[in-house]
Amino acid sequence: MAYWEETSERRRAPQSMALDTRIQRTYKGKIIKQRIERNQTSNVKRKFFKELKREGIDSNDMHRSKRNHINQDTDADSAAMADSAERSRPEHAPRPPRANPFQKLLKERDQVKQQREEERKQRDIEVRQTEQRRSKCMHVRKEERKKFTARTKRGQPVLSNQIGSLLDKIKRG
Repeated sequence: MAYWEETSERRRAPQSMALDTRIQRTYKGKIIKQRIERNQTSNVKRKFFKELKREGIDSNDMHRSKRNHINQDTDADSAAMADSAERSRPEHAPRPPRANPFQKLLKERDQVKQQREEERKQRDIEVRQTEQRRSKCMHVRKEERKKFTARTKRGQPVLSNQIGSLLDKIKRG
């Protein structure tokens, strides 16, 4: 067999190879998706508990209170609970919306966005004004240049334009 015929065949991993190295060669899309989901949920939990800590609520107390409510619910009479639930809210009525734990962050973000938008508008206005000033100055310079470069039939400079500009300078300052 020639060299190129030997290399064209696909080699199989030896059976004695460790399990880890065989797994490394397989498709890992599902594992990666699971890691991403795990990271996202842990990110949300971390932000939530951070917000609770900022508000002064201890997360351990919150878990304890949930457990206490569960124990009290199992001890209470189920018929009495059903009656109180029917009085408070009919079955087909939607639940009241929950308070968003990130409401403060959302408000702060909106305020920052508004400030940035106002700053951007101010910069746009300033840029337009400077551009208008420049164009006005350029127009004035162009007119003066025309006057100073004006010549008579014989090629002599027109002195009336120069004298007029000198008189304007004297009047200004």
